[in-house]
Parts: sequence; structure tokens; C-alpha cells
Amino acid sequence: MTNSRSTLYLLLPIIIGSMFGGLSLYFLNDKDEKLDLEKLALGDETSSQFSQFMGVPVHCEDIDDAYQCIDGYKKYSNDNVILWLGNSQLHSINQMKAGDETSSSILHRCMKSYSKYNMTFSQPNAGLQEHYVLFEYISRQLPISTLVLPVVFDDIRETGIRSSLLGIFSDPNVVDQLKVSEIGKALLKNNGDKDSAGNDMSALEETVQENSERYLNEKLKSFWQIWADRPALRGRLFISLYKLRNWAFGINPSSTRKMIPARYTMNLQALEAILTSAIEKDIEVLLYIVPLRNDVKVPYDLVQYNKFKVKIRDVAQKFDVKFKNYEKLVPTENWGTKESTTVNGVQEIDFMHFQADGHKLLASALCKELKDIDRAERRK
Repeated sequence: MTNSRSTLYLLLPIIIGSMFGGLSLYFLNDKDEKLDLEKLALGDETSSQFSQFMGVPVHCEDIDDAYQCIDGYKKYSNDNVILWLGNSQLHSINQMKAGDETSSSILHRCMKSYSKYNMTFSQPNAGLQEHYVLFEYISRQLPISTLVLPVVFDDIRETGIRSSLLGIFSDPNVVDQLKVSEIGKALLKNNGDKDSAGNDMSALEETVQENSERYLNEKLKSFWQIWADRPALRGRLFISLYKLRNWAFGINPSSTRKMIPARYTMNLQALEAILTSAIEKDIEVLLYIVPLRNDVKVPYDLVQYNKFKVKIRDVAQKFDVKFKNYEKLVPTENWGTKESTTVNGVQEIDFMHFQADGHKLLASALCKELKDIDRAERRK
């Protein structure tokens, strides 16, 4: 009897943990529709739109859908490509109404009259390291004449490569190109031989462990939908924990974000690697500071933010590429609000995403600069 009780005590944490985990998965699971993690992050006030032109995608996200944009171009055009990389500012519209469109769609039409094909790729919180990897991948497949590259203070606080871009590291041509820069070597070291979850697979390749894990995963997914949905459920749980953390520590969009020195350095190295590679490929570059809401205190350490802007300008001068500061381009009335980033549910100021009129302003400003670049190219 004593042994049975001791065994029960030993197994009790496992039993309780399993019950809690199973219940959590059940209640977090949305059985009626596919979970859209970005929509959860942006909230109902901000809508995502990836543009098409005459039914052909001209705005994609990462390598999971890149073929749609690339194949569409190859089928319907032979114009030189303007590649625009960015974050969610490019595919998000505050308080979207019927007929509203993003700046990528407007810019595509504008440049069409100059026999240029604007193609946009954007991911939420995209960092310069990710732009570097994606640029090397796309520039191998399309005749890019101009790269449009925004730089965001918030996003130089990011580091690493998201799972949806890891497949790029299996392209030997991209790997060879990344090897020429120190930051490229670091990215290869940290991301080579990874699966879509970022796990190191080189030591597991074709082992009993890898095969058994694959077998069990497939079996569980076949009869238990919750197991198949666990990546989305994990994301939803992370967002809930993120909101709880923000509420507990009083963090909101107006909270001051400071520079993270090591990440800042790596992203600047990635920026210089992008510009070096673009120049080697004879690709023109338009580098710009993104629009930022400024009718209230900006959520950055102002000393660091001002130094950052000067540094980006200096890098542009060093590489002799065009530079524009658009931080004050979008007026107050074109900005909106966003869903709460805490559990209290109160609407918050959105510093990054603007309404449709803001997209028109950004597209118009970029179109003007790109026309100037086009005229300069024709004079050569």
C-alpha cells in the first residue's frame, strides 16, 4: 500500500500537468476557423492587405508565398523590378474602409507607367538581418533595378531569422553570397540546418530519434486536431502572456523603448551588407526612415533615436545611396488607434500603422523619388 501511494505521489505532478495542458489546448483551440496570429497581434482596428494587380500578387510576405509574386512577374512582365522590403506598416491599414488600399498597390500602378514593376515583401517586425537574407534570395531570381529599404528604430531592436525564412538557408547560391560578409557568416552559423521551428536538425538527420518523432507527430495529427493546431495555439498563448506581462509591468505603446546595443550592431552590419551587395549587383537603393506618429511623445529614447537617424544618414552617404527621412510625412489625422496590448482592453495609440490616406502619401513620396532614380538611370 505504501509503495502504491509513493508511486502515486511521484506521478501526481505529471498527471496534473497533463490535465492542465490538455484543458489549455482545448479552451485555446478555435475549432471554427483558422487562427490568424497577425490579426490577433494587430487587433480589429488594423487590417492586413497584400496587394494584387489585375489578379496577380505584387505584395507577398516570405518564402512561403514568394512564388506567387515571382511566378506572376515571370508570366506577365519583363520590366525591371523595384523591390520594396519592409515591416507590417506596408501591409496594414488603420480603420480600413471599402476601397482602401496600401501604398504597395498604389506604388505598383505609379511605376507601371515608367515600365517598372514594383514588388513588395513585408513581415511583422521585420529586422534588417531578415531583409538581408530575403534580398539575397529574391535578387537571385528577379532583375532588380532598385531596392527600396525602410529602416525602423523599433525593428533594429529585433534579431535573428523567423522560421518562415529559414528555408532560404538551403539555397546554395544564397549561402555562398552570405559567406562574403561577417554578419552573413553569423546568420549561417545560427540558422543553418534548422527546421521550420528553428530546431537544430544537423545532429538528428535520419536518426532513430528524428524518424520516431516524425512518425508520432503524423499519427497524433491524424486523429487529434488540437495536436495539428499546436503551432497556432502556442502563438495564441504567447500573445496572451505578452498582454499579461504588459499589464503587470505597465508597458504600452507609449512606453520608452531603448536601443539594445548588440542587436543594433548586428542590424547595422546587415544594412551595410545589403548595400554592399546591392552595389555589386548594380542595384540602385532608396533608403528611408519610416513615417512615425509625432503628435504625442514618440516611444523612443530621444537621444538614442536622434543618433540612430544620423547614423542611417551617414551610412547612406558612405555608400552613396539616396536617403530620405519620412518620419513626419503622415499628419496626425491619418493615424489611428489599435487594440490593447494588455489584458485591460483599452484602445491604444498606434505609432506604426496609419490609415489609407497615409498610404497614399507614402506611395506618392516614394514614386517621386523613384522617378528621379529612373531618370538618372536613363541618362547614364
